[in-house]
Amino acid sequence: MHKIAQKSWSEGIFRAYDIRGRYPEEINEDSAYKIARAFARYLKLSNMEGRILKVVISADARESSPALKEAFLEGLSDEGAEIIDAGITTTPMHYFIVNKMDADGGAMITASHNPPEFNGIKLSKKGAVSIGSGAGLEEIKNDAIRGIFQNSDGKTKGKVTKKDFFGEYIEFLNGCFPHLKSYIAKLVAGKKVPGLSFDFDGDRVLFRDESGKAVPGDIITALLAQKYAEPGEKIVCDLRSSRAVKEEVEAKGGVAIESRVGHSFIKALMKKENAVFGGELSGHYYFRDFFYSDSGIFAALAVLDLIKTAQKSLSELVRPLMRHFKSEEINFEVKDKEKILDKVAAYFTDLPAGRQAPKISYLDGIKVEYPDWWFNLRPSNTEDFLRLNIEASTPELLEEKRRILSDLIMK
Repeated sequence: MHKIAQKSWSEGIFRAYDIRGRYPEEINEDSAYKIARAFARYLKLSNMEGRILKVVISADARESSPALKEAFLEGLSDEGAEIIDAGITTTPMHYFIVNKMDADGGAMITASHNPPEFNGIKLSKKGAVSIGSGAGLEEIKNDAIRGIFQNSDGKTKGKVTKKDFFGEYIEFLNGCFPHLKSYIAKLVAGKKVPGLSFDFDGDRVLFRDESGKAVPGDIITALLAQKYAEPGEKIVCDLRSSRAVKEEVEAKGGVAIESRVGHSFIKALMKKENAVFGGELSGHYYFRDFFYSDSGIFAALAVLDLIKTAQKSLSELVRPLMRHFKSEEINFEVKDKEKILDKVAAYFTDLPAGRQAPKISYLDGIKVEYPDWWFNLRPSNTEDFLRLNIEASTPELLEEKRRILSDLIMK
């Protein structure tokens, strides 16, 4: 049994998209072991046809990751699973391995961009389909908290196989972008390569142009839409994205679909709609050619491929796309998020005579759209924050609406 069995842990580690908390007070070996057993039992609910469950596990390089991974491995083994231990990987590489091995599921030990004192687990089922809120995570949570499992008799323990997939992963990426290797070297030599920043587990990338200016995530989505949008093809974007995304998709004959914020929601929608590409304001980009999953390196290579094809710099490519005026995401700390959302909704739905009726959506918080401006106000899934995004046709209109909404939210 793992070394701190029965140590307390927090039920709050189960978030909307994954499992995450401070180590060891909120997430620890005991929670990892119990989550592993509950995860394996959840996967077994699928029609296994008498097969042994096959699960991929890997981890990021955090100090607490090895201990959590070993406890998770023990839980899977006690459920009789065949385990493929891929060692240290990025999250996108983990998704690649789950698909390559045709596994029944995968567990990535990571807290993504959170500070070092945090750790967590990203769970997926066959095809690296994310397990999140409304898609299995509640069932796993309840089973893990209950913690009632049969003792392993030692004879049914699962087998663990360790394997390094790095070479196969590089070969896969080279196959997707075969003409980029000598071109990237040329860009680096000429000091014209854009700036690329990856988060700790590699599923997110942020861009700067060749002069060091940051390029917003939704503008990169609009740029990549030029590459992937073709007549009839569907492209998913989170509902905070600039109108430039929809405009670029439709200009190429594609279909733009809005999604709730969060990787589990976007991946599920992409797979449902067979979308070719998806993007989030936060720098997550999703590709049908990458198992409907997000990958920072795949997105970076796709942007470099566009630069090579167009023979233009990143700044030249994105300049025409930045035609609207958009705020940064503005956070408001509030105690009663739902009350404020109801107040804002009432302001825009209880219209006096002669006032223009907007288009309103409640897909994620509230989104209100007028011809010359729009906003989205949505609650944080983990904190007492409301998050506001506004876009307008002029900077003056943007500032006017920012003041109105700030007063409405805080007064």
